Amino acid sequence: MLKNAVNFLTCTIVASILVLTQGLLGGSPLFSNDGVAVALTQAEKQQKRTARSVARAAKAAAQAKKLAAKAEKAKNFAAAAKNFAAKAAKAAVKAVEEAKKAAEKAAMAVLEAERAAMTAERAAKKAAEVAAKAEKEAEERAEQAE
Repeated sequence: MLKNAVNFLTCTIVASILVLTQGLLGGSPLFSNDGVAVALTQAEKQQKRTARSVARAAKAAAQAKKLAAKAEKAKNFAAAAKNFAAKAAKAAVKAVEEAKKAAEKAAMAVLEAERAAMTAERAAKKAAEVAAKAEKEAEERAEQAE
């Protein structure tokens, strides 16, 4: 049994050494192309740069699209604010006109009140004169009756 275990271990070690040696000498590459570092050609370098530039341009285009959407929203908000400002200005003008009309009506009411007061004053003056005259006549009749 010990002999079988030693044979198995020996075969396993030898097989792994052969596999690793073959891989290092020219078998399938582990880290590089064909086991040798290969310099990129000018075309490959240019292609790599172009791919990077295209990626950057795509990213910039996406950001520009987002900014354009934000600008459109801001434009819509500005238009709405302009409309609201116009409506507010119209309302303010209307309120000023109504206030003018109310002031004119108040002035007219004051004039009418003054006229009414003058008329009432005249009527009171006439009534006082008539009362004085009636009192005088009453006194004269009272004296005649005596």
